[in-house]
Parts: sequence; structure tokens; C-alpha cells
Amino acid sequence: MRRVVATCTAAALLLPVFAYAFPFGGRASVVLPCYYNSTIYVVLGPPIGGPYVWTTTTKTYKFGYPTHAGQWLLGLAGAPYYCLYSVAPEITYDAVAIIMMGSSQ
Repeated sequence: MRRVVATCTAAALLLPVFAYAFPFGGRASVVLPCYYNSTIYVVLGPPIGGPYVWTTTTKTYKFGYPTHAGQWLLGLAGAPYYCLYSVAPEITYDAVAIIMMGSSQ
């Protein structure tokens, strides 16, 4: 019984941690369309850069999805995701899925 209570308590405390989105933003240095899984792989510079993936479920504001290097992106990101760039040879890029974003022109 103690084991069940301990497991439920741990799950209740840790589960919300995995549901949080975190902010990101920066200037795009790489923008790759991934046609095989309908995503766009983006690498951002500072202030909060890194690899991100725009998906078809991303809430996108006024100027649309990332289209070229040099654009500024700002938004919220969440779960790990991937970009399937090529099938033969298989080339995938791991990144974080963008939940919502706005961009410059």
C-alpha cells in the first residue's frame, strides 16, 4: 500500500513538469523544409536559441511559418520532435516542437 501511495504522489508531483512550455526566441540561421513529415527545421541564435521544429499543429501568428534565414522568431516550445529531411539515406534532425510562434517578415 505504501508503494502505491508513493508512486501516485511522485506521479502527481512530476507530471505537471512535463506539461510546461518554455519561451524561445532569436534570429534564424538555418531554415530547412522537411517534406517527408511536413515540418520545418529551424536553428535560432541568441537570446534563447537552439534547434526547433515548426509543425502543422503550431499556432502561427501574422507573418506565418519560418521561410528564410534572417527571420526573427519568438514563441513557446515544448516536447522533443524531429525533422525527417531525407529517406534514402535517412537523415533526421532532433529538435523541440514549437507550440506557438510569431515571426518577422
